[in-house]
Amino acid sequence: MIREPSRQGGFTLLELMIAIIIVAIITSAITVSWQNLAERITAYRTQSNLTQSFAVARSNAVTRGEITTICPLDQSLNCSSNWEDRISVFVDPQNERALSPNTELIRIHDSASSGSLTASSSGTTERRYFQYNSDGSTRGTMGNIVWCPSSGESSQAIQLRMNFGGRITWAVDHSGNGIREDASGNPLICN
Repeated sequence: MIREPSRQGGFTLLELMIAIIIVAIITSAITVSWQNLAERITAYRTQSNLTQSFAVARSNAVTRGEITTICPLDQSLNCSSNWEDRISVFVDPQNERALSPNTELIRIHDSASSGSLTASSSGTTERRYFQYNSDGSTRGTMGNIVWCPSSGESSQAIQLRMNFGGRITWAVDHSGNGIREDASGNPLICN
């Protein structure tokens, strides 16, 4: 009985290279999609936390009839311009802009887990705090806070704006180009 030679199964080099290329393309697409999804989730969480903090601060100022401050606190418990730190909301009847025995802490939330938060300038430096008067209006000047993702993609950036009346709004993409605009109509830019 004569045996026929058995055919060996497996991939040719060309088939293997094509399979590796297909896997690389799929992996690349998934990685980009995953990063975009993670940035959108972080933007949503940041927007939600800031919205809640400003709402609590304004409501508290009106309910108690006292100045309420929102800011990141430094090691000495003074308001700082580092919006990457935890953000605190506290009653500030003496307008100290610091957590002291005269103040009552109302809320704390962590800054964004990734990306960066920056506040608009107040004079020559970055804004250290936002405050509400007892009537719910802003104490001082209006301002904004911008969150940019770690990737620097401006299409993922968000901006909170506080007006003189103490209301907050969020930047919207009016031009339809996928990038939200600031109050002047300029696209938000991440560096």
